[in-house]
Amino acid sequence: MYRSAVVVCLLFFGATVSVADPGVPEGMVLIPGSVYEMGTDESELEGLAELGRDVPHMNQGHAVYWFGDETPVHTVSVDSFYMDAYEITNREFREFVEETGFVSSGDWERFAAEGLEDYPVVAVTWDDAEAYAEWAGKRLPTEEEWEYACAGGEGHQFFYWGDEPEQGRANYRFFGESFFAGLGRLMGFRNLGTSQGGSYPPNGYGLFDMLGNVSEWVDAEYRPYPGFTWSVGPWNNESDFSRKVARGGNWNTPNAVFLRTACRLGFPADSFSWDRGFRCAASI
Repeated sequence: MYRSAVVVCLLFFGATVSVADPGVPEGMVLIPGSVYEMGTDESELEGLAELGRDVPHMNQGHAVYWFGDETPVHTVSVDSFYMDAYEITNREFREFVEETGFVSSGDWERFAAEGLEDYPVVAVTWDDAEAYAEWAGKRLPTEEEWEYACAGGEGHQFFYWGDEPEQGRANYRFFGESFFAGLGRLMGFRNLGTSQGGSYPPNGYGLFDMLGNVSEWVDAEYRPYPGFTWSVGPWNNESDFSRKVARGGNWNTPNAVFLRTACRLGFPADSFSWDRGFRCAASI
């Protein structure tokens, strides 16, 4: 029932691609291959500081550190592939666990209470996500595939709807937060804030919650982009590149500057959080 509602949702929101197209696996969307410009230009970092002005103490220096990992813009070629229209749900992950006896190294069951079956699974590790994808006959998307799909065919924009935050477009903290609210967030004084897939409009490819709701693990090591200069970003010449990439921001994101299509974060593969989940891709 949940997945069969995809076509209705797409028609309602006016998405340009239908998961009901012949040959597309159930619950997935065909993403047409192309060449695109991935990342953020260094000249945009000042604008990011302005976008994040409601974050306490945000300035251009901070923007360089936080978002320098998105530089430089570089040309990427992506073959056509399939992407899940929705993030993987508690129901789907539970089915996997019960069928296989898989023992998660995360804490997903804590946040999979009754009534949240069709909400995205959270608190799964990268290894958990990879294991699920293999069981489902799929895989995690590459970082290049994820960013390209997230843009929804709209080209280089901060968000798949444009360059300005818009309330009602994604599940995140649109009004930002004060210093003390941020402290409470870091200390965990907040209730789970995920939403059921389809609660917000999809992007141009018919993908829901690519920005907001939960951050999504992708199949990529958290490394500098080709042509990266060591003068910007969070790395140095002795950095540990063992972390995996998560994309898309989440319900707990305090400001739209951290929600953008190009924004990337790195976490240990065995880490998990109540605002991080995943979706799957499949090759054609």
